[in-house]
Amino acid sequence: MAAFSAVRKAVASPLRAVAKDEARPIRALAFDGFTIFDPRAVSAAVVSAVPDRGAALAGAWTNKLFALSWLETAAGRYSGFGRLADAALDFSAQAMGIALTPAIRRDLVAVFGQLPAWPDAAAALERWRSAGIRLAFLSNLEADVLIANTRRNGLGGLFETPLSTDRVRAFKPSPCAYAMGPAHFGLTMQEIGFVAFGGWDALGARWFGYRTAWINRLGVPEETLSPHPDSAGPDLAAVDRLLR
Repeated sequence: MAAFSAVRKAVASPLRAVAKDEARPIRALAFDGFTIFDPRAVSAAVVSAVPDRGAALAGAWTNKLFALSWLETAAGRYSGFGRLADAALDFSAQAMGIALTPAIRRDLVAVFGQLPAWPDAAAALERWRSAGIRLAFLSNLEADVLIANTRRNGLGGLFETPLSTDRVRAFKPSPCAYAMGPAHFGLTMQEIGFVAFGGWDALGARWFGYRTAWINRLGVPEETLSPHPDSAGPDLAAVDRLLR
């Protein structure tokens, strides 16, 4: 609770300044990792490992991973993404009566560090960097996983130091996680655009005070709680609209 109190104090002044700052141009973008890297490779790996029930297992794993991350954050605990992903996969497989060895689980979790970039990512990132906009990941993934994915996709020179939730030991949508953006960039929240993959993340970022683009790659319904994203769409063109 002390950490949350500290965050509230740290962001109170910027929150009061939101209306005043809305006219300021966005000078930096903070990205969820999956807006740039395609996580469907993880599901494909599960289907390859468990051909008959892989799709169902992948869905159950994803749901359990979200549930555990939010449970830990609510309880003030933190295991890190990789450890939590393994625990969620182990639970999901056991619940479905699927035998997965530790080695298979390890290989499947490792796929998070072997993701392909979405087709529109490289050109968009280069365009924004050329325009002088600073770029960094703000992600639940570990820093080494983010760095591995940027390097394998030839994007390593475009991003600043990854802002992994390992730094604050609280997963998004904790305000402790979102607060890394202003602290790292030295900018107000309204000078930072947050680029979300999940609708829940877009909502959490808006609650925190970011101007937010939701990249709805998978075409899922929008969250029904308010406020809505400032910009939304199926690809990174939504970020261009946010920057206008």
